[in-house]
Amino acid sequence: MQKSKKQLILAISSLGIGNLTSATFSFCLGVYVLQKTSSSMLFSMLLLVRPLSNLLLSSLIGFCVDKYDHKKICMIAQATSVVAVILFIALFRAQLSLSERLLIIVASSIVLTVCDTFQSTSYKASTNSMVAAEHRQKLVAYEQLTDAGAVILAPILGGLLAGAVAISNIALLELAGESVVLLAIALLDFRLISVDVEAISDSWLLSIKNGLEYFKNDRYLMELLLFAVIANFALSGLEVSLPIAMMKELGIPANLYGLADSFCAGGMLLVSLLLGSFKMPKNYLLTTGRIGIILAGDFIILALACLCPNKLLATGIFSICMLVVGACLAAVNLPYAMYVRTKVPVNLQGRVGATTSSVVALLSPLGYALFGLVLGQIKPVWCLMMCAIIIFADGLHLLLSTSRVNSSI
Repeated sequence: MQKSKKQLILAISSLGIGNLTSATFSFCLGVYVLQKTSSSMLFSMLLLVRPLSNLLLSSLIGFCVDKYDHKKICMIAQATSVVAVILFIALFRAQLSLSERLLIIVASSIVLTVCDTFQSTSYKASTNSMVAAEHRQKLVAYEQLTDAGAVILAPILGGLLAGAVAISNIALLELAGESVVLLAIALLDFRLISVDVEAISDSWLLSIKNGLEYFKNDRYLMELLLFAVIANFALSGLEVSLPIAMMKELGIPANLYGLADSFCAGGMLLVSLLLGSFKMPKNYLLTTGRIGIILAGDFIILALACLCPNKLLATGIFSICMLVVGACLAAVNLPYAMYVRTKVPVNLQGRVGATTSSVVALLSPLGYALFGLVLGQIKPVWCLMMCAIIIFADGLHLLLSTSRVNSSI
């Protein structure tokens, strides 16, 4: 029990450091590309590297995680990240053209993304064997806490460093973070808790088939995944609508928009901290459906705030609503992550974890493009109302399907 608690502290501490340095480095890379090229297309390409890489390699990553030793995969992936950052620093300090440097940035982003996905998928698939049952919810909740903290702090730290410090020197911070995570992985016991694992002898293609069959048979997981995909699509509408509503429609200054937007991460931070101390309800579908209905109501208030003539009052309403959005996201993510990491058979967690992560992120680029086009034709208030209807239908479907799915388990 005591060792499990030490593992929890070590895992969360290293994750927090790694998340902060990686997010700061990614932010600075984006700023560097924009400053040097003024190209929104190149900047967008940099943003699309992660979801596209994950989507294309999800089946291979899941297969490797389920077939091979989790700690070895984590160590190899993390060591490769360290080497990749060292090469980035060495190449960026050489006399290279801007096009060569941009190529290095894209290549490094792809390598770091793939390594991070291998490492995080293996790490998450080891939840049951890494900490005791009573610490698993704390592990997932505090992971969300570190994610939210990185979202808040990385732009601040990156804003201070970008432009003032050479990108190769900023990469030294990333190197330090990756090295700390590598050391933590080496110290973690991935087999602290004894868990029966059935080794897989399938080929890559057969393992994909078996993984898809598991999805087909697990109605509980399918319902949670469907909710996550649709909700993520609607949230992309919020990301596109909010800056247009606040800055273009209402004429609210950019600094106040940034303040309101930061409340989302604040809500995630607050709820993630609280969820580590409260026991989650056993009926994940019912809980998630109810949170979906609350989120839909919050979107309606956001839409109505677009009609508010008072800028300060509108900013206050937007800020409170974004706090609720962040709180709902954290509250929804926990039961979903808990189910995938504790209920799915251990020998399938790699494939299920990699597949769900890529599928959930799949509709985000489509959502950005679609809602961007829609906002050229209608006002943000109607776009947000549309998102509210989507999330309400999503949550209602989950509530109505709860008893049917539970009875089939």
